[in-house]
Amino acid sequence: MPQPTILVVEDDPIMGESLVQRLQLEDYAADWARNLAEARDALRRRRYPLVLSDIRLPDGDGAGMLDMLRQRQSGCCPPVVFMTGYGTVDQAVRLVREGAWDYIQKPFDINDLMRRLHDWVQPEADAQAWFGVSAAARALEQLVDRMATLDLPVLVQGASGTGKELIATRIHSQMQLHAGRALPMVAINCAAIAEGLLESELFGHEAGAFSGAQKRHAGVFEQAHGGVLFLDEIGDMPLPMQARLLRVLQDGNLRRVGGEKSIRVVVRLVCATHKPLERMAAEGQFRADLLFRIGGLPIYIPPLRDRPDDIAWLAHCRVDALNARSGQSMRLDPRFTGWACAQPWAGNVRELFAYLDRAYYLSRDCWVRWEQAAMPGTDPFPASAENAAHDAPAPLHDYLAQAERDYLARCLTESGGRMAATARQLGISRKTLWDKLRRHNIQSDDAADTH
Repeated sequence: MPQPTILVVEDDPIMGESLVQRLQLEDYAADWARNLAEARDALRRRRYPLVLSDIRLPDGDGAGMLDMLRQRQSGCCPPVVFMTGYGTVDQAVRLVREGAWDYIQKPFDINDLMRRLHDWVQPEADAQAWFGVSAAARALEQLVDRMATLDLPVLVQGASGTGKELIATRIHSQMQLHAGRALPMVAINCAAIAEGLLESELFGHEAGAFSGAQKRHAGVFEQAHGGVLFLDEIGDMPLPMQARLLRVLQDGNLRRVGGEKSIRVVVRLVCATHKPLERMAAEGQFRADLLFRIGGLPIYIPPLRDRPDDIAWLAHCRVDALNARSGQSMRLDPRFTGWACAQPWAGNVRELFAYLDRAYYLSRDCWVRWEQAAMPGTDPFPASAENAAHDAPAPLHDYLAQAERDYLARCLTESGGRMAATARQLGISRKTLWDKLRRHNIQSDDAADTH
């Protein structure tokens, strides 16, 4: 996977060299500019996912850096994080309000800076992946590609919204690649068709077979002959229809509704369900012999909350797809992943994409931010016992921690660095304020005064 390249803008030779070396040890690439002029040249050559800049430079300051970045990127400023001393904290807070991503106060802990980089920078998308980049997704990709041309039915199980149809689509594309020609693929949702119409949809009907059957209709088995038939939500198929389906799968012959002639069909069957078919079979709600027939190659897709490494990749893929559709050049807020990994995503990838679509079209600039999708006055993920049981651990420096850090720094600056006045403004004790400042590495004129 390509390394993200970070632009370091620092005139101090010791600090600049140390940052570049540490970034390289952390598997980042780094370009080093000593002033605004060199940064301008670097930005001409490359689009960076992050700019890490000193707030004071020989030929300018943070405001000049922000203005230059906006001009170079046609109004879409890349994420910029300022390194600042206590004397310029108020300027850094003001720059964050004006569009900077964050700031870190000198002297800072280099290990803390590297941890926070994971919130600020997203790795470039892996173009070779088609399902995800997590270990589970990689293993699934290898399994599907290896069995794509095997003459066995596939049963895909997983929660709603995990991407089960994508498995069928991949098998179809691999079959076409192996055959060297186009092959049909037909998909049908067994839960979306009324029981009285399902037999006709699956196997077809002859003209006059029932009221309204004006002409002959080829069912999905005939339509998919020689290719892939995807039966989604097969766990919702009525038991009588399961018996008819089993017979067709056993001998490869079917009869249209109202027909007398047997028709030979050959399809690669891919079935999917979110229901526990083995338990249903044990309880008599699903035919055990049909389960044996369709489960030749079983695949299980874990829910999105169990593979958080895929969230950033999926989000970038979705934004890229929306850009291709709309002709825009939107970019995903690098802080999105830290927030998204803390969400339960009960609807899995489908819910993630719906949230991204809303954030994309409600964006007021070139950034797709998670808070843009939240409706005013509502909590997009209300707390519940069910969601709490599935929540992933929040990242160390998530969006809320950053908001608290910025707000504390602003209040401290407005009170002239006085702890007592700041604590009164916030409605907390000086001891609590001191603990928060120490945790966020914010210094005050009288930070030692905790009494």
